[in-house]
Amino acid sequence: MASLLIVQEDKLSPEEKNWLAIAICGAIIADGSVSPAEISYLEQALKFLPSSDQINSLINSVKQKKLPALTKLDMSASTKAQILIEISNVIASDNSLSIREVDYLFELGSMLGFEDEYVQMILRWSNEGIIWKHKMKHLLKVGEQLQP
Repeated sequence: MASLLIVQEDKLSPEEKNWLAIAICGAIIADGSVSPAEISYLEQALKFLPSSDQINSLINSVKQKKLPALTKLDMSASTKAQILIEISNVIASDNSLSIREVDYLFELGSMLGFEDEYVQMILRWSNEGIIWKHKMKHLLKVGEQLQP
């Protein structure tokens, strides 16, 4: 399966991989439900973890909707930006953004050291993507009705 992730796994330290896996899982459960689109992100997040014990622990945490707390981690600015954009992709993957998902993105943005303005830019970009996907669905329906 092609990677959904923009973050290059081979460029992350083990600590960054663990942090990202937990952050992705947090994004997945932020709105209280797990969509089919989010399952693919979950599968890829779990691949970051080195042991089956860690994988099972994180799966159980997702099921219980109680993830380990994230703390600030020293990362490059590039990695921080990629992670925040990655999380925006996860929360937008079901083609909607809930208040809790938006709050989660702001929380992570703050933890990564970004100002709210940057997080708002990412949210606008995510919303544009959602609108684009909705328009695409409409265009597909129109195309089907034309019966070329």
